[in-house]
Amino acid sequence: MKSQLSAWKVGGPDDDHGLMTSVQKALAVLKTVSECSVPPRIAEIAIKTGISRPTAYRIVRALIAEGYLVQDAHSGRLSIGFSVLSLSASILDQNRLRLEALPHLQSLALLAEERVNLGILHRNRVLYLAGIEKPSLPAIYTRFGKTAPAHCCSLGKAILAHLPQAELHALLASEPLVAYTPHSITSMPHFMEELQAARHKGYATDREEHVVGSYCLATPIFDSASRPIGAIGFSGRALEPLLEHVKVLRDTAELISHVL
Repeated sequence: MKSQLSAWKVGGPDDDHGLMTSVQKALAVLKTVSECSVPPRIAEIAIKTGISRPTAYRIVRALIAEGYLVQDAHSGRLSIGFSVLSLSASILDQNRLRLEALPHLQSLALLAEERVNLGILHRNRVLYLAGIEKPSLPAIYTRFGKTAPAHCCSLGKAILAHLPQAELHALLASEPLVAYTPHSITSMPHFMEELQAARHKGYATDREEHVVGSYCLATPIFDSASRPIGAIGFSGRALEPLLEHVKVLRDTAELISHVL
């Protein structure tokens, strides 16, 4: 990729803002393509990222050459390429939290007959590292790489509830509590009460706060310094059946924490 990167000059007339490096621009392009619901064209990417169209064109050409982007020959629209998978596989295969949790996720799914998820806090959002679909469905529900707003999913609330107060307040001050459903909590005092309840009970809930018709229950996983590094949880169509398995969920999280 060296020959492709040599075309990306930092500074000079092609430096759109004077602040973004060539790598930052390339990452911005990849992120934009990954987040678009409809595969975008280069002109759309330039608008969304604030990068000039000539620079966006050169970056896209380089990423296509390395397999990180794919362009449809007819429409010109861009999608993420398969080269990204090797990067994803590397981190998933080396992430100890995920490796230690996976066997337990399978056991929990069989016991509760519900979907089970594992997530961490990444850039103020919940990032799913793994998941197992409920046994009545035929497929493994991997879900890794998907994200969700931390304030309205049980995994996020389970982690946030145990963060140091200064870190928690800084995170919550960085962006508003956006409503995703009529049940989302958007009042800061109400949300702080929700986190206090989660600390007291040892688990957090999501009552249709992110997706209508979806209920979730989660408990945190801690490292040796008692810092929350992730959470595991159930999701289903009603909360009551999930609450029947709170004890085994907490015991499993404690076991994973101990192993880590």
